[in-house]
Amino acid sequence: MSTVATLRRKIIDAVYEVTPRSLIVRRGPRDRRRVALTFDDGPDDLTEAYLDILERLATPATFFVTGEASEQQPDLLREYVRRGHQIAVHGYHHRRFTEMSWTELDHELRRARAVIPARPMGRPWVRPPYGAVDARVVAQLLATGWTIAMWSLDSQDYDVHDVAGVAARCMPELVKPGEVLLFHEGQPWTLEALPRIIEGLQRVGYECVTMADLVSAG
Repeated sequence: MSTVATLRRKIIDAVYEVTPRSLIVRRGPRDRRRVALTFDDGPDDLTEAYLDILERLATPATFFVTGEASEQQPDLLREYVRRGHQIAVHGYHHRRFTEMSWTELDHELRRARAVIPARPMGRPWVRPPYGAVDARVVAQLLATGWTIAMWSLDSQDYDVHDVAGVAARCMPELVKPGEVLLFHEGQPWTLEALPRIIEGLQRVGYECVTMADLVSAG
């Protein structure tokens, strides 16, 4: 694991331990063989190819999209929903939340919400870009009504730029029930690795669901 990924994981672990599970989510129940595939940074030129693979493999997923990209490609935003996927907020400009003041972050999130439809019920979900959070950011997100959505297994496809390497990070023997897997859009190596990953999980009895469905189970 890279130094950046290790530090990010430690911060997420620390935040998770002191925050109610209903307000910051990183995995689902461990008593059912279900997992969630999540994708950050879309929509983009490869979105439809990602959606085609997921549809072929009957796999719903969760997409954390940016307001800016969604505003530029509203047809793709609608396509996620049409094909049965969950969408949630990944900021507007994909800036680190920790680099913004309270006012700047509030504006960033309001602008994203104006473009990205909220979930039908409950608190809206947000995944901070780069997983960058600190005590102030967590406090602001929770105080302004957000559920913070993280992950429990990082494919590291932002560092590992080959198909075999990404697939190896997500081998069935490394995945536990309730896992939330992190991937990114816009990457050919991730796109090509997806069938291998999904088929491997399905072969050992895992059901892939949206993150919302995963955490609502049981």
